[in-house]
Amino acid sequence: MIKFFWTIRKTLMEKHKTAQYFKYAIGEIVLVVIGILIALQLNNWNTDRISRLEELKLLTEMHHNLESDLEDCIWNINKNLELHQSNSVVLRHLEEQTPLHDSLKLHYGNILGTTTQRRNMSTYDHLKSKGIDLISNDSLRRDITALYSERYYYIEKMELQYDNQIQLNQVLPQINEKVIIDNISKTGYPIDLESLQNDNAFKGVLRTNIYVRWFMAYRYKSLRTDIENLINKIKNELEVRNT
Repeated sequence: MIKFFWTIRKTLMEKHKTAQYFKYAIGEIVLVVIGILIALQLNNWNTDRISRLEELKLLTEMHHNLESDLEDCIWNINKNLELHQSNSVVLRHLEEQTPLHDSLKLHYGNILGTTTQRRNMSTYDHLKSKGIDLISNDSLRRDITALYSERYYYIEKMELQYDNQIQLNQVLPQINEKVIIDNISKTGYPIDLESLQNDNAFKGVLRTNIYVRWFMAYRYKSLRTDIENLINKIKNELEVRNT
């Protein structure tokens, strides 16, 4: 093709058709520019196509990860409600000074406990390495960032700096001193029931723990709502993009 154009230019120059030569040269330049623009457009189209395919792949993986995270979150909610109930039952038992029976031993063995979210960050970390702008939907991109970089870390902070510290520094010392725990049967009973019934420090720790368990359950419920909303948004995005 280049040789063909060169031959035409040579022929025009040899015939001293200067005006036609310049017109032809300008036309050739225009064709070259158009060719370059078309090539760039094709390259941009192909790059965008690859990016969109990768975006859909990452969103699909994130959808699966979030479903797993949701299951873990629901488990954490139920566990905190279970711990809340046991602390409430034991406190009521001590305040009303009722006899100790086997069902109460199950609750005594369930006073202490914490929960830890087990989130899957692999897809989000991969997305960050590619650039968060890979997500073309602005609203969806903001929601993804909010959940993974804010909500998850807030819950982690509450677990480590709030709940775990109270369990370690307040609840555990009281239990070790005043309750026998059977780790095999997961049951427990007071070392001295009569003394414990009048122990305001122990009952105060139970009240604190009741609030902590309610607080953590409430935070996990809020997290569950955020996860469910993001799952639905990703699902809708995938359905729209795949139609």
